[in-house]
Amino acid sequence: MSEPVLWLRTDTAGIGPIRDDLIDQYWKWDNEIPTIVGYNRQTPQQPATTREIHTTAYENSSDRQIKFTVYMTGGEPVPVGTAMLLIDPGLAVAEYTIALGEPAARGKGVGTEATRLVLDYAFHVTGLECVYLTVLEPNTAAIRAYEKAGFRRQGVRRNANKWLGRRVNEIHMDAVPEDFTGPSLVKAFFSNKRK
Repeated sequence: MSEPVLWLRTDTAGIGPIRDDLIDQYWKWDNEIPTIVGYNRQTPQQPATTREIHTTAYENSSDRQIKFTVYMTGGEPVPVGTAMLLIDPGLAVAEYTIALGEPAARGKGVGTEATRLVLDYAFHVTGLECVYLTVLEPNTAAIRAYEKAGFRRQGVRRNANKWLGRRVNEIHMDAVPEDFTGPSLVKAFFSNKRK
């Protein structure tokens, strides 16, 4: 198998396009308990009966969404999850989601770094003006990761959702280009300072 395509990469994480050879793995990650709870779904996705259905669900990008494979780096890149920007092209904003499906990638800064890379892509390739997300208040590890990556808390919707069977608040967060914590790997492609 050839080296995976990584659009942006650091020593901790990388992001690249959706891969056909990982379609079954993406579906598996989306249907594990941490992902189901993290996305606040009450049920798993219905099992796909054919590879064509799997492939359609995980098709790569369009003008309204960009899907990424998330990699843990530091050696050979290992695919560990997915991320997505769901774009409103008329407003140049997008909703962000990420799911690390491999337990070995959690707690190591992979999610934070992958989120920072997606923001770099969003602001400097796609030209978005705002990226936003909603996270459940008890998911403190995700909130810390988003804040480290450059998201800021914008508000709380009280008692708006459920976490592990109890009513909880939703935290609304966003990131804008002016607050990007950089450095920008995208801009480095066009700089004499590129490493």
